[in-house]
Amino acid sequence: MIKKNPNKQSRNIVFDLLKIVLIFLVVNIHIRVISPNKAHLFGSYWSYTVPIFITLSFFFMNKYFSEVRLSFSIILSRIKRLLFPLIFWSGVGFLLNPKLFNIRNSLLQLLTGKVVDTPLYYLNILILFTLIFWLITYLPSKFRVPLHFIIIITALAFDYSGISYHFFNPMINEVKRSYGQIDELIKYASLGVLFGMLAKQKKKKLILFSFVGLTLLLLNLFKFPQPPGFNYSGIELFFGTIFILSFALLIGDVNLSPKINSFINIFGAYSFGVYLFHIIFLEKLFKFFPNLKYLNNLFPFQFLLLYTSACYCFCFLFDFLTLKKLSFLVK
Repeated sequence: MIKKNPNKQSRNIVFDLLKIVLIFLVVNIHIRVISPNKAHLFGSYWSYTVPIFITLSFFFMNKYFSEVRLSFSIILSRIKRLLFPLIFWSGVGFLLNPKLFNIRNSLLQLLTGKVVDTPLYYLNILILFTLIFWLITYLPSKFRVPLHFIIIITALAFDYSGISYHFFNPMINEVKRSYGQIDELIKYASLGVLFGMLAKQKKKKLILFSFVGLTLLLLNLFKFPQPPGFNYSGIELFFGTIFILSFALLIGDVNLSPKINSFINIFGAYSFGVYLFHIIFLEKLFKFFPNLKYLNNLFPFQFLLLYTSACYCFCFLFDFLTLKKLSFLVK
């Protein structure tokens, strides 16, 4: 979900469609958490959201991470684009929850993103991974691919050994729900970089087709054990992410009408903003209008569609009223 340079070549219709679908899954699971409902829409598919977002972010960032000794000024500009939304939406979260505001919680929010507006931890994780992968650019190119495979294998080993989970689990909720997921998510950053390298290969279609077939076969033939973790541990989720990204890349750019393309591109771009603020507004909405919970129980899909659409409309309105000078906060 790192914002890219706005040129036509960089926007992929399939990826933007994927982002929109993932946003609906994210909003759905948070609606279910705040207002539990027997009709648990879409099952556990929500667990693919953050891993795919991170994979896509580092897929697009590979053009930088493939360089030799990448300039820190480039990384600093990327970090700023993550840090400013973190600070802004954290501030909004505290304005809506003033009782939580104090020096300790302010620092904890900036470091973990888990005091108010809990999805903001995603930005903290992205900043950390961006710094780690910048350091990798100082290694010789021949060592980078093996290193990314080592990161993936080590992260999966940590998943199944439970080392990371048992280390972070006794800590306070804000820390374990943020930094406790580093091990679970860093393999997806490496996966994004490897996919970025693969996209430049001449025989990428054949390799992607092989990935689609192999992962689909493995996911249907085997029941992989689920290791202890917070949200994103395990090899089944990892294989599922490989399948989805391989399939999306295999499809390639879809040529629809210019108006439809533009519509999808706009919604895909604003998905970043919806992800960042949807939960703080949802909490207040249910607090001030508790009867909406009954509406959600009766019509869960319609409520999900209505609320998510309203979040997208807020992004459009925010961008319009700020004359697009603060677009980096929502797209």
